[in-house]
Amino acid sequence: MRTTTRGLYALKAMLALAASSSKESPVALHHIAEKEGISAEFLQQIFFRLRKAGLIAAYRGPGGGFYLLKDRSEISVLSVLEAAGESLELSPCALSREGKKPACSGFKDCSAGQFWMSLENEMRAFASARTLADLMKG
Repeated sequence: MRTTTRGLYALKAMLALAASSSKESPVALHHIAEKEGISAEFLQQIFFRLRKAGLIAAYRGPGGGFYLLKDRSEISVLSVLEAAGESLELSPCALSREGKKPACSGFKDCSAGQFWMSLENEMRAFASARTLADLMKG
């Protein structure tokens, strides 16, 4: 697993949004892009995905901008990464979870495959248990 720039920027932007916005005072995309050193065009693509996932919303027009749809303590790191299109998959073996087709015919008897699937599940649980609020605390 290697997180792409999109995943890294999505998390940075969500933390910036969590720190400085509310429904009453949304933040303009270009302010976040400038503060975080992210291309405004790239951030717009990321925010499209985050909006589609129901994590953020926007007010249009003068004084408009973006804000979180949920409290920062309710938004997990995993939900941000998944909304950005990131995957925590470590190995094709891990694709065998949740009723998906096994990566190979020997998966059930393969200790290595079970290890990769367990490790991925641990990572998913870790990212799911951490919220934007947790990250902001340090």
